[in-house]
Amino acid sequence: MRKRKSYSKMLFGVIPAIIIFAGGIAYFYVHTHSADNSIIYEEGVSRLKALEASDISQIEKQLQELEQNSQKQQNSDIQKTIAEENKTLSNIEIKQAFHGSVIIGDSITESIVEYGFLDTDVVISKRGLSVADANEQIETAIGLHPRNIFMAFGSNDLELYESDWQAFIDAYRAQLKKLQEALPDSPVYINGILPIQQSTIDQIPALGYYPEYNEGLKKLCQEMNCTYIDNSFIVQDNDAMYEPDGEHVVSEYYPKWLTYMAKTAGL
Repeated sequence: MRKRKSYSKMLFGVIPAIIIFAGGIAYFYVHTHSADNSIIYEEGVSRLKALEASDISQIEKQLQELEQNSQKQQNSDIQKTIAEENKTLSNIEIKQAFHGSVIIGDSITESIVEYGFLDTDVVISKRGLSVADANEQIETAIGLHPRNIFMAFGSNDLELYESDWQAFIDAYRAQLKKLQEALPDSPVYINGILPIQQSTIDQIPALGYYPEYNEGLKKLCQEMNCTYIDNSFIVQDNDAMYEPDGEHVVSEYYPKWLTYMAKTAGL
């Protein structure tokens, strides 16, 4: 979910610090000017400013921790509802939720259209696409002026970059900057790479680097103020969710994935 409530909470914490700060300055002003000692006055103001900054910084840190813990618990509850209780949005609800948004990605994303969940006015994808080669898809997305942007790359990039996960992140960052510069008011949600079955990794060792790629994506989201979406809970300990190739997923995966994306973005 997008973070909108922290500012009002922060305000209540900051106001007392500001009052104390202003009162302290007045105190020092009266006493130091009566003694005609500007040096002491300036030192006092400097210390109060440092104290105020420290107080505000501590308040911000505590608020961030509270928000992170709240978000983790909320995500956990949503995941339980989807994975264990199998509660997902209906096809109509999925179309309504993603109206005005875009999902950019490769063959895994392309299957959203193939299975009939969403249309090409929302899903911008291409089989075999890597993030570095997604210039056309990025420009198409920008032209649609979406309210929300979802990205899902990595399956093809694993074989392209192999162990050089940093090159993958650099390519992702470049595309992300284009979107954020053109659409500054549209939040971006980045899907992690799904776990790949070991039998498939044994055949194509480069696919085994997906955990490193995902760690890089998490750091990229922090750097670029995006939201990372971890969908691994949907396929965890459930081989039936995979196609025979051990990398792509079956149709039953998609309503769960789309529901989780929609809930995470507050659609």
